[in-house]
Amino acid sequence: MEEKILEIRNLSKNYGRVKALSGLSLSIDRGQVFGLLGPNGSGKTTTLGIVLGATLPQNGNFEWFGQPLEVDALKRIGAILEHPNFYPYLDATDNLRIIARIRNAQENDTDRVLKLTGLYERRKHRFQTYSFGMKQRLAIAAAMLGNPEVLILDEPTNGLDPSGIAEIRELITRIASEGSTIILASHLLDEVQKVCTHVAVLQKGEKLFSGSVDEVLSNTETIVLGSEDIELLEQAILKYPEYLSHKITGGFIELKTKGLCQPADVNQYLFSQGITCSRLNMNKKSLESYFLELTGNHSGSPII
Repeated sequence: MEEKILEIRNLSKNYGRVKALSGLSLSIDRGQVFGLLGPNGSGKTTTLGIVLGATLPQNGNFEWFGQPLEVDALKRIGAILEHPNFYPYLDATDNLRIIARIRNAQENDTDRVLKLTGLYERRKHRFQTYSFGMKQRLAIAAAMLGNPEVLILDEPTNGLDPSGIAEIRELITRIASEGSTIILASHLLDEVQKVCTHVAVLQKGEKLFSGSVDEVLSNTETIVLGSEDIELLEQAILKYPEYLSHKITGGFIELKTKGLCQPADVNQYLFSQGITCSRLNMNKKSLESYFLELTGNHSGSPII
């Protein structure tokens, strides 16, 4: 049986006339890498602030590990909600030792988290000499002190160059592989698609979708079909037993089926109808395509 790590029920939060959250409900299980996806102002950071006890909601409630938020629960959670803030003239080890004392974590845990984040060889270098990507990794190292069960990251790759983004992605994947549950807020569709196992799409404080990334992508698969007689092909697919919908684009038919698309089955069916395909291939849309369809935003989006 899956263990619930975080249960959010009907959370609402207003800032004056602005609705930051409107009846948000989510459920996150142990071992998931759960992405909160949405543009700036969608309610991601507000959600994280509420579940960490930093912000009070107008309505709704939540539970960590089956209980209301308590100090003991916070000890099982590591979080990064803002830009890294360390003493610039101290090295990585000394900065982490200070944080370990504040959190009542073992100071000798610093070597473990430095190795985990790939900073061990630079542990004696002052923080001010670090690149922005290294500073982000040190922040993750600080959040991992004490080996928390849950890691919360708010826009962990924000401001990084492509190389730095790749490093943080690889690090998140490595941490998740060791059994940690990760909650990641991001406006980057590509980041969520490559790193997360589950996703909730937020827009203006409302949840548009919540489920596994695989479920999202399997629902966006189509089969692209071509034939010398496109009208005859169209008539045939309308009678296909698993037919769901279709559209004609650029002289080809994009077919969606009720279940998972199986090109071989479609090809066999069409052959039995006397139709030979000049083109038959799977077209899997990206999470970006799904997001744009879901939000109805076809004119450009801040999500990248």
